[in-house]
Amino acid sequence: MVRADFLTGIALILVGLYVILESWRMPRMEHLGAHPLSVPGIVPAFLAGVLIVAGAVLAIRSVRAGGHRLGLSREKLREVLAKPGNRRLVIALVLTIGYAGFLIGRIPYEVATGLFIFAFIVVFEWKRGCATTRYVRIVVAAAILAVVTTAIVGVAFERLFLVTLP
Repeated sequence: MVRADFLTGIALILVGLYVILESWRMPRMEHLGAHPLSVPGIVPAFLAGVLIVAGAVLAIRSVRAGGHRLGLSREKLREVLAKPGNRRLVIALVLTIGYAGFLIGRIPYEVATGLFIFAFIVVFEWKRGCATTRYVRIVVAAAILAVVTTAIVGVAFERLFLVTLP
């Protein structure tokens, strides 16, 4: 667990730093006369600060327990990836990085988000050897959830939080 804590702590710190950077780049609404504490990036920046502190605490505790000695090897990596939970984590990371890194900004936000939600649901609900009707239900449910969620998120961010989506 100490190695996992070390890696998790480092990941939390990196994610927190990235969120702070992106929060700083968000519109400040100065042209509307908005109060500096009401800008859209303030809450994500605050939460990122909390992530950084939590990640630092986790990493420091892990280093004290020797968690920074990872002992990486091919066999160890295969052993880690053989666990179903870790495989699911890698798949979730690939889908999320694909969404945020490759879809957002290249195609309309609504299409990118809908595709991401649809793919996420289908990938994680798909089971080998199930009846065709189950597969059809999964695809239909994923499509409905993708459309509804995309619409709700879009309206919430643009109308309630006044954040222009890419």
